[in-house]
Amino acid sequence: MLTTLAQVAPIPHAAPWGALLTAYFTLIGIPSGLTLATWWHRSRFPTASLALDWRATWLCLALLSGAGLLLTIDLGRPERFFLMLTRFGNWDSPISLGAKIIAVKSFLLAVALYLLWRRRTASKDAAAPLPARGTAKYLDSTVVWLLGVSSVALAVYPVAVLARTWVSPLASTSGSALIYLVTSLLMGLAAVQFVQLGDKEAPGRHVVAHRQVTLVLLMTYAATLAFTAVSVPNGPAKQALDAVLTGEWAPLFYVVGVGVGLVAPALLLALGASRRWARLSAAGTVLAGTAIVRYLIFTA
Repeated sequence: MLTTLAQVAPIPHAAPWGALLTAYFTLIGIPSGLTLATWWHRSRFPTASLALDWRATWLCLALLSGAGLLLTIDLGRPERFFLMLTRFGNWDSPISLGAKIIAVKSFLLAVALYLLWRRRTASKDAAAPLPARGTAKYLDSTVVWLLGVSSVALAVYPVAVLARTWVSPLASTSGSALIYLVTSLLMGLAAVQFVQLGDKEAPGRHVVAHRQVTLVLLMTYAATLAFTAVSVPNGPAKQALDAVLTGEWAPLFYVVGVGVGLVAPALLLALGASRRWARLSAAGTVLAGTAIVRYLIFTA
């Protein structure tokens, strides 16, 4: 729907994006997916250690701060970024909307950190805080749901920006928003592995659940790529797709996007999921491959 709405009023003479916005659109999926992956972990294993919540929330806040910094530097005038946050008459600007989503999610992350800190300080075991009760329980639940909604919005809104320009014709295809959402989720699950790097080996049920969800997402990702490729109509998007599949971008797409980002992690998880080195290697390849596919949709 975002891409359909975005095509109604395309930006006719948008200038090609610079390196800062390239990095921004490619990597913004990590904090979105990490929040959603942490949410899933929390709902799946409510009695498990909440150290992941604490670390992942701090990491998401740092990554969003970096994303805001990239936008500010790219604009060249810091006051323009401030105006994007404070003016509410420019809802038709996807960049302005994205800046507001970043600000809202950053505020929610700060609230979530405060609530978690309160629980940690009230408990003798900081690694396993007491569950929230009373009003704090409802506030905690509300913040978690709002973080989920803002994360989904932040995961797919780059497509709305790109689809309004002539620079990224692949962003206007029917499956681009789904690709960005699925790659964000995969990035988040991969990031969880690195956030937990200093912890003791997780119980078997955590490992099995994480492996199953990752493999399901990888299969969904592969199917989405395939169906998107065959559904692209003739025109600029088709020319861009040909450049990715058979042209100048083909080696990068097949070697890194498919080989490293899809086939390699699937094999690592299928054959060596019980070993931490295999899971970390799979996480690294997922991050590399999904980043390349997001970059190709952006730049092809």
